[in-house]
Amino acid sequence: MAAAQRGEEGEITEENVYDETIPFFPDQILIEGFFCVLLLLIVTALSYLAPAPLSEPANTAAVTYVPRPEWFFYEQMLMFFPGYALISCGAVVVPTIFVVLLYAVPWLDRQPAHDTRRRPFATVVGLLVVVIVLNMMLAISRIMNFPGG
Repeated sequence: MAAAQRGEEGEITEENVYDETIPFFPDQILIEGFFCVLLLLIVTALSYLAPAPLSEPANTAAVTYVPRPEWFFYEQMLMFFPGYALISCGAVVVPTIFVVLLYAVPWLDRQPAHDTRRRPFATVVGLLVVVIVLNMMLAISRIMNFPGG
């Protein structure tokens, strides 16, 4: 964004117009590259200093293990909608409404301020999203049989 300064006579000339922007290449590329390398070093250091615990090797003779697919979390959510008629509501309608509302938040809250006290609508929507997701995770984690937990 260019900002203009007025000369002695009050006219705007090319000499007294200055540019506050930084060029994308190489400045922005170097900044992003620096932070990518910094993040990589932090993650590498954390993986070395606090490695993930390994459990015992897999037992191929065990018959009690029940494998669950990646979408099991979604299928467990359907348990909150009993009956054949409500399955489509829980499988399609509720997730669609949730995603559409999340995409609509920028258009529903048009205030330019970034302070959460001055944006009650966006603050309430954000807190509701966090509460709903945490409640769903807690409710489903009680149902699922997590290994080691």
